[in-house]
Amino acid sequence: MSDDAIRIEYNESLEPLETLLKGVERAGDFFVNGAVEIPMPKVEVDGVGVLSFPVPPAQVAALIRQATRAPYGRGEATILDESVRKVWQLPPEKVRLGGKSWAATFDGIVQQVIAGLGCAGMAVSAELYKLLVYDPGGFFLAHRDTEKAGGMFGTLVVVLPATHRGGELVIRHAGREATVDVSGAEVSEVTFAAFYADCEHEVRPITAGHRVCLVYNLIQQRGAKGQGASLLAPDYEIQTARVTALLKKELFAGSAPAKIAWLLEHQYSPDGLSFAGLKSADAARVQVLAQAAERADCAAHLGIVHIEESGSAEEIYDGGRTRGWRRYSDEDEDDDDAAGGDEFEVIEVCDWRHYVSQWRDLRDQPVGFGELPIEPGELLPAGALDDAKPDEQRLMEASGNEGASFERSYHRAALVIWPRARFAGVLLQAGVGAALPHLRERLAAGDGAASGIAGQIIAAWETATSDYRSVAKDASRSEMLQLLVELGDETLLRRFISGVVTRGFDGSENEALAAGLAVLGAKRSAKLLIALVRENMPRFHRACVHLPGCVIRELGGKLTAEWKAALREVAAVIVEALPKLQPPGDPVAHPDWQRAQKAKPVDAAMVTELLECLRALDAATLRTQAAAAIVQSAPAFDPARVIVPALTLLQEREREAFVSDADSGRLWVHAAEFLLARSEQPPAPPTDWRQPAALSCRCDDCRALQAFAVDAQTQVARFRVRQDRRQHLHRQIEQHGLDMTHVTDRQGSPQTLVCTKTRRTYQRQCAQHRADSASMHALLDAMRPLPEALAPLAARLTAAKARQPQA
Repeated sequence: MSDDAIRIEYNESLEPLETLLKGVERAGDFFVNGAVEIPMPKVEVDGVGVLSFPVPPAQVAALIRQATRAPYGRGEATILDESVRKVWQLPPEKVRLGGKSWAATFDGIVQQVIAGLGCAGMAVSAELYKLLVYDPGGFFLAHRDTEKAGGMFGTLVVVLPATHRGGELVIRHAGREATVDVSGAEVSEVTFAAFYADCEHEVRPITAGHRVCLVYNLIQQRGAKGQGASLLAPDYEIQTARVTALLKKELFAGSAPAKIAWLLEHQYSPDGLSFAGLKSADAARVQVLAQAAERADCAAHLGIVHIEESGSAEEIYDGGRTRGWRRYSDEDEDDDDAAGGDEFEVIEVCDWRHYVSQWRDLRDQPVGFGELPIEPGELLPAGALDDAKPDEQRLMEASGNEGASFERSYHRAALVIWPRARFAGVLLQAGVGAALPHLRERLAAGDGAASGIAGQIIAAWETATSDYRSVAKDASRSEMLQLLVELGDETLLRRFISGVVTRGFDGSENEALAAGLAVLGAKRSAKLLIALVRENMPRFHRACVHLPGCVIRELGGKLTAEWKAALREVAAVIVEALPKLQPPGDPVAHPDWQRAQKAKPVDAAMVTELLECLRALDAATLRTQAAAAIVQSAPAFDPARVIVPALTLLQEREREAFVSDADSGRLWVHAAEFLLARSEQPPAPPTDWRQPAALSCRCDDCRALQAFAVDAQTQVARFRVRQDRRQHLHRQIEQHGLDMTHVTDRQGSPQTLVCTKTRRTYQRQCAQHRADSASMHALLDAMRPLPEALAPLAARLTAAKARQPQA
């Protein structure tokens, strides 16, 4: 494989950041806490017996009878003063711990503590120091632990299940403070907290109940002679402060990149990526960067950087080694063969794509930011991917005039940071859909900047022209309408409807749009809707017809005269467009095919909803005009497929009003006349095998085929011709719709095309007659009681549907 460099432009201006982070190698913090659901240990105390969980009041009282008041240390002195420390203690020799699962459970807790305190790889043990009992009012003022055993560097507190409240543990170190609530309410859980001995800490008063806890000394093995400095909490405050200042300076400058992505050293799969799961120096540096980002008012997220490249290559033969894709894993590997060996050499990288996806926030929750592109100058540290092997690659061998080509990709986890003030702008790099969750979050938080964020999103949607589909990818106009209604900014709402919804309308947003229009009022809504309908009615007629009904339902009892007048204006535009409707057509051929495939043909529901809406709006004249337009637009409003089922629906909903309605009657007459014209008489069965045929080709083979088609007596003909002539006859039969099958008898040379006449046309006519008879039956059922004026047509329908074609 060639050592051809990856096409990356690193950030060169942040070299000081790389220098600051070089010395940050030890992960962990000054404290760690958690809760573990476990089988309860066997805790036996002299004079008390085996404890029950949660520890009952009677056993708490027995523990206190066996205990003494706990002193505290001041210098080399040991002092007993309940104004400083009020707690009961029992020495470790009075306490015995056991149970089948306790050893494994406790080891798991210790391992969590070791990782959380940044002691991974060190020889650390935990030795029981005391059992403590806090009764109501028990506390311990702020203090630091003294070294109680050689190598002691910290304290672990394991709180056993016992009902109590209060007693928060407050831990301070290097200007930081953490408050930990260890009063777990679950009977099956033990809670724990650990911290370095040089941390100041206090226990706030117990407000109710009793706390029973085990206190351990954390011991670091220092070697045979016990030499070496005490282990201290990782303290990168100086680096954090300097990184904070650097981020404020570099990321907020006018020429700053939109974001930076710090590439991690270890490999992490998308499923395994989390802040809690980072390894060694990655964990330490991410902790510093994340804390600095917070102080610099920047957002920080983990993600997977994808670098995809393709281009021309030259194949290198090496004895038939298997080619294909290689997938990355959680484990670091140094395997030349895994990456494909020396199968090909890159000649030129012609195309590449860099982006971040598979996001996690600081709470290790997945975030739907999508694929944010990586721009030049956003990756660091410089050279992080030098000599990196592809995680996936494949070679496409040369074919025809095309030479060999390759595809390869690299995946690396990264911490991505950007100023919060630029949050929406960064997300919009991935499309509008990526920014909507951020707007929802800001709205929920009551952030006054939400209007500005919404304006940025709308601007991105508005300015998209040829790139509209990529900008609006995965974006929901309905969701944005809901957010704008929640925001209550009518100016932005009108702007979004006129500039975005009207252009991308497909009906999916109708319910949300109706809710937004109800907020804007009748006059403003009419103006917006008229523009939307005029632009979209020709292709998205079903969606446009559905929209006024959505508004009526949204308004409910608030459908005032003003609203009716406004919606009648909209309905007039709909009715005017009925004769000009376009069929949906092929969505793939449309510039925006994803939207075009949502366009639906005219159906019965559309006709029904239009007429019902016009009745609800007291638009009798428009209803009459609509019925006339439907009658005059037979290709779109097919009487059998559309009008008959629409009349059935109307009759079910309008009942008596339907029979006396002149517009429904007009549609009924139109459908009846159409069906009678087509199927009043059943199709006549054929009396011989003659088929009308006028083949356009006059070659000898086609003249023979034509003679066979018009021959009244012959059903089967055989044409012994070579393959190209058989294919020619195939095309002629299909092109002219001849009722015959054509199969090849493969005996002999040339082979024989066997053509057999069928009754397909007659069978289609019979099927059409049966379908029309069913439509006639539906028409007669819909118009009951039958008006006298329609009796002659009804009699003809009754007679026609009784006639059946001969078998």
